[in-house]
Amino acid sequence: MRAGAEAGDFEVLHAVRLGGFGSTAMVAERAMAAVPTVEAILERLASQGLVEFMDFAGSGGWTLTDPGRDHDAELHAAEMADPGLRRVVDEAAAGFERINPRMVRAVTDWQLATAAEKNEVRTRTIAELDDLYTELDELIMRVVPVAPRYRRYPRQFGAAVARARKGDDDAIASVGTLSCHTVWAELHQDLVSGLGRERR
Repeated sequence: MRAGAEAGDFEVLHAVRLGGFGSTAMVAERAMAAVPTVEAILERLASQGLVEFMDFAGSGGWTLTDPGRDHDAELHAAEMADPGLRRVVDEAAAGFERINPRMVRAVTDWQLATAAEKNEVRTRTIAELDDLYTELDELIMRVVPVAPRYRRYPRQFGAAVARARKGDDDAIASVGTLSCHTVWAELHQDLVSGLGRERR
């Protein structure tokens, strides 16, 4: 357990940080924990002024407060103080940057496709996402033995590819769900913020 934090604090805070705004169920998915467990942690963090529940037009979700963002950054820095973890994350980030342009191109082509082009572009996009999943899994599974929380990224990316293959177009690049694009972007942010860099 990290200094100044109870069990599960960082995983839940970081899940809220990466999601930006999300329901308890979405936070639990990102934290890879049971909803009742995450709900209890969120309520405790809220009592400490680190997260707050906001309601927008009947759609409620959790978000970090300013102190919550600071605390998440402190806990993330403490995690990355492990030299072994920093080394494997640095290597994973370098590998990620090599394949990231392919993901950007695949998502852009999908988003710009006309109705007449959708079927052809869908087939090509899903094939590329399949290939990217294989490479992503290989990259991130090198990090997992040191930081198990990273295993959610290939798992959730692969699940989104599977949904897309079954005809769920939202699984490719929709926001508000753990689509391929959402999972990819959150991993990118997780990697670079841990290393003290900015997304390119």
